[in-house]
Amino acid sequence: MKHSILDGTAADTFPSSHPAPPAARTRVRDCMSRPGVAVTPGTDFATVAAVLSASRRGIVPVVTADGTVTGVVAVSDLLAAYAEEDPQRELLARDLMAAPAVTATEDLSTAEALALLSRKSLHHLPVVDADGHLTGLLSSHDLLDALRRDDEEIRAEALTLALTPGTGIVPGALHIRCERGRVWVAGRTRTRSDAGALCLQIARIEGLTGLADHLAWDLDDGGPPAG
Repeated sequence: MKHSILDGTAADTFPSSHPAPPAARTRVRDCMSRPGVAVTPGTDFATVAAVLSASRRGIVPVVTADGTVTGVVAVSDLLAAYAEEDPQRELLARDLMAAPAVTATEDLSTAEALALLSRKSLHHLPVVDADGHLTGLLSSHDLLDALRRDDEEIRAEALTLALTPGTGIVPGALHIRCERGRVWVAGRTRTRSDAGALCLQIARIEGLTGLADHLAWDLDDGGPPAG
């Protein structure tokens, strides 16, 4: 029995013969919460507090009359203002908000949105359309749910490809897992060519971010290897 030359390949890299992975299929519009609850710059302190409490979201966007996001009030902003509040002054959303707001567009990929949250050390983002109008809210929990669904979908697609008649895979020896878009595939095929063809098919799965194979084959037919 021969073994794939990809044994031990790092999971976040692609062999040179594999095509580059396409962009992740899931977009912010697919996992954000609708509708986006918001306040206006002139909303008073008590109302902002009530909206934040009711939404359980951690932030509330501040929008202008036409729905354009101009800032964001977070729970931490509200609590800090409460601690320092001057009883003679009525605080409004414009006094509490952080501006300009960090936003995500609806067509941003989940991977890009996750990178934005991490880079800005945030847990929530207002979602806007091409004109900057509020369309929803996105949280880190929304992204985690979306990424988990993607992994399940990618693994299921890889499994379907591997078990398609003609792949030469030995079903009982097949093991496939997927974590954060990276696929690990192990098992045994009939020929070296079968192993290479299967890896090429899996590498074309939409949303894949990496592939490591630990395939072995029974017959070296001189065909292209998996790597």
